[in-house]
Formats: sequence, structure tokens, C-alpha cells
Amino acid sequence: MESGSLVIAFSITIGCSAILGNGLVIFVMTVRREQFSSFTNRLIRHQSIIDFVSGLVFLLITGIKQSSLLTTLQANIFGEIICRFLESEYFVWAVNVTSTYNLVVISLERFLATCHPVKHRNYCSLFKIKVSMCAAWIIGFVYALIFLFLHHVIKGTCRYNRTNGKIFEVFVFCWTFLIEYILPAFLISFSYVRILLVLRHKLDNANANQQDGVFSKAKRNVITTMLIAGCMFFICWTPMQMLRLILSTDIVDVFSVRGISDAFTGLVMCNMSVNPVVYCFKYQHFRTQLKQLVRSRFGQNRVRPGEESNDAPSLSVDPMQNTATTQML
Repeated sequence: MESGSLVIAFSITIGCSAILGNGLVIFVMTVRREQFSSFTNRLIRHQSIIDFVSGLVFLLITGIKQSSLLTTLQANIFGEIICRFLESEYFVWAVNVTSTYNLVVISLERFLATCHPVKHRNYCSLFKIKVSMCAAWIIGFVYALIFLFLHHVIKGTCRYNRTNGKIFEVFVFCWTFLIEYILPAFLISFSYVRILLVLRHKLDNANANQQDGVFSKAKRNVITTMLIAGCMFFICWTPMQMLRLILSTDIVDVFSVRGISDAFTGLVMCNMSVNPVVYCFKYQHFRTQLKQLVRSRFGQNRVRPGEESNDAPSLSVDPMQNTATTQML
């Protein structure tokens, strides 16, 4: 199988996994909406919605690029619009950055709830959470506007625009490196490091019984979540950033590494696919709800209103609404 076919197969696999995984999360959290009513769970569901849309967009763009649409363009406004929006993958990067900044919102909300619980109770509201969600979309789609200037139609074909100049190319790299990589990495790392330090301080000041209880469990969950989320973010985003650095130095031509660029874009999409695993499937309350939902749908071990299963926490309790130290994923 040729490398181009491998890239296409990889892209389709990643896109489908993002759709299926996040679709399951959306379904469970929507059907069990009352059990996922906390701010954090609303943000997690919103994260899955973003990643679900990202998977759909990625599959659509992948399919369009395999057609002859971008090689038979007219030198008019309609042709320029198709070229600039599709060849630059505007929507792919806009939704990906939206997903990244929703992760930032989640980490900051957890930081505020754990390190400043009083401010969290007084400041956070459903309206402000919805504003934060909208802000993530605005950041993503405004950020990606710069990609619309990277391509134009030349002799009926969509090509990279070399007339922008070296200064503009350097500016684009710095802009993407800052918004896609440096800023979210700093905010997410800062949030989870501060959370870890606060929990460690509370653990050191707790007695033996408390250390064997919620404090140590919360600390383990924070460490695991931080390591997985941080590693996956860097693994998925670093190759693309390094490739852009190489392209900005003119060592290689952008079209000579087209296959590599597509593969690295698919790797970025992997971050959308693993989010359900990292942020939801290791969340015990979600697993309990999923298990009970499957059982109820197949008519096994139905849980009637007011009853609880013998092997799971109460369905009416959302652990994310408890105290700051027990709210961690």
C-alpha cells in the first residue's frame, strides 16, 4: 500500500474513532443529564461535542481533498473561497484550537475549585460557564483566519502563496506556535501543577485516616490525569509544530512534505480521539452511568427510581459537586 493510502486510512480511522468515542460520551451525558449537571461535567460534554464535530469535519475535508475539486478551480471569488478554506484546512484547525481551549477552561475550572473553593462558589455560574464555552469557539475560529491567506488559485489549481513574503511566514509560525502550543500548554500545566501542590499540602497536613481516604485518592487521580493529558497533548501537537518550524526556515518546500503534514494533522486529531478516554472513561461516575444505562437498555438489573445498584455509587449523586478535593477527575 502506498504511503498516501496509509495516510488516508489513518485519517479515516482517527476521524471515525473521534466520532464514535465522543458520540458515546455525548449520548450518555445527555440521557443522564441530571447525573451530569455540575460545571465540570457540562464542560466535559461540551468537549466531546467539539471533538465530535472535529471528527466530522476532518473526515469531510479528507474526502474533499481526494477529489478533483481543488485541481479544477476557476480564478474567481468562488474558486478563491474554496481554495482558501479547504486547502488551508481552516475548519479543521479552528475546531482543533477550540477543543484545546475548552481543555484549558476545564483545567482552570478545576484549578479554581481546588485551590480557591470559596471564589469558585462565588464566581462560577452556569452563565459564565456558557460564556467560557462560547469564548473557546471564538478563539478557535478567529485564530484560524490567518490560514486563509496562505493559499490562492494559480492556473486553476490551489497552491501555496509564496508572494506573502518571509516576514509574513515567520509571523504565521510565531502566531500558530503561541496560540496552538505555548499558551495552552502553559495554562494547563500551571493549573494541574498548582492542583497537585495544594493536594499534597492538604495530604501532608491530614491525619492517617484522611490520608487513606479522599485526599490520597484525589492526589492519585490528579497525577494520573495530569500526566496522561499533558503527555497526549505534547505527543499529538509537537510533531506538527516542529514541521512548521522546518517549513518556516525554507529547508524544505511545503508541498514536498505534504504526506508528512497530513500524517501529523491526523496525529493532532488523535488528541480528539483520546479525550473521551482521558477525561471520561477513567471518571468513575461516568463508568457507573454507562454501565447502568446499558443494563437498563437491555433489560438487565434495572434500577428503579429511588433504588441503587449494589456495586455502584448512587445514581443521584454527582461526585463533581462534592468538596474541592473530591471533585477531581
